[in-house]
Amino acid sequence: MPYLADNAYLAIKPESAAGTPIIPTVFVPLVSADVKTVTNHVVDQRMKGISWKGNDLLRGNRMHEGEIVVLADPDMLGHFMNMFMLKGSTTGNGTDGYTHPFTVGQGDTYTFEIKKGIYAQRFFGVYIEEMKFDFNEGQLQITMQIKAMGQFSIGKLGVALSGSVTALVFDDDYDISPNRGLVVGDVIVIGSNEITLTSVNANGIGVGFASTSLTYSVGEEIYLKPLTVSNPTLQDPLYFGNFLVGFGVDEAAATTAAGSRSTATPVYDMEIVLKAPLFVSNGSNRMDPVQIVRKTPEGQITLKRLLENENQRQKFLSREQQAIVMIAYGKFIKSDFTTQEKFTLIFNNVKLIENENALEVGELIRDEQSFEILYDDGDGQAMEAEIVNRTAGTAY
Repeated sequence: MPYLADNAYLAIKPESAAGTPIIPTVFVPLVSADVKTVTNHVVDQRMKGISWKGNDLLRGNRMHEGEIVVLADPDMLGHFMNMFMLKGSTTGNGTDGYTHPFTVGQGDTYTFEIKKGIYAQRFFGVYIEEMKFDFNEGQLQITMQIKAMGQFSIGKLGVALSGSVTALVFDDDYDISPNRGLVVGDVIVIGSNEITLTSVNANGIGVGFASTSLTYSVGEEIYLKPLTVSNPTLQDPLYFGNFLVGFGVDEAAATTAAGSRSTATPVYDMEIVLKAPLFVSNGSNRMDPVQIVRKTPEGQITLKRLLENENQRQKFLSREQQAIVMIAYGKFIKSDFTTQEKFTLIFNNVKLIENENALEVGELIRDEQSFEILYDDGDGQAMEAEIVNRTAGTAY
């Protein structure tokens, strides 16, 4: 039967070590997901006395990559910032809200699980290579390009089963370690039987479970059962109308400008792209990536605001440094309405690489700007971020 995409889910959780899979427990509402395993299969073209290109495929080095799109509410946003940046020490409490600081650096890897119809596809050792922040109908949306170290979704039985058994063996058509990605507590489905795993064998091919009567032939399909969804109390996504954008000669001036609606600059369109290009290495130990290593990060900001004076044109021509601080406020956390959700982005050194002023009949002239996010020698960093939300630091 056909399956509706709306019944899918995304579940995530930080890993204790990169590439060590776990059962994810945080359910994130999805806008869309397109994450795939690139098998790099090639046609076997060895000469076999046949009059055709080939009669089989050979395995190649695999990649696991794709795109995830979610709305950025303050709680879920914390997980994705924790993947992309280095989280500092959390302060605060459940009454006043928790404050999580982030700086440029290596974040945590995560296990992702996505329901695909009847089965679940689990990706582990997940890294974010790019985060794009933009707005969809006024709601802050994050589009992430991710890469992973491996996946488990579906396998096949390698040794026939008959009678009461406590273990099974996967075949090795996909990998010589086909149980990689499974963990104790997972539920796998073979035929009409659901089996809860009590062990995942170090030999890479077997799993153990409580004694169960099973009769299946070699080649029977085995898949990872989807989790039972337990959605948290969801907060509103952050809204464009609650973003305050401040410009200044340095971070202090930009923070002051972003501190109130009267001093903030109205912006009519905005997109932030943060990149941490990944070195993905297929080596002598896996068909999957052996390691994923972050390379030099970078970022760009594009926005539109009304042309009011010559100031930005001058800064564009002379490559003059500016600072930009963006503060998005959310709902109040504390019952006396003194503390509220907040997402702050601080860019200490940005310079204009484009500053266009298109002219259209009947339209106001705009500064259509593209900024490069640069390292600031004075502050010793290019950017930093902070989230105030209802999620304790232990969740990250």
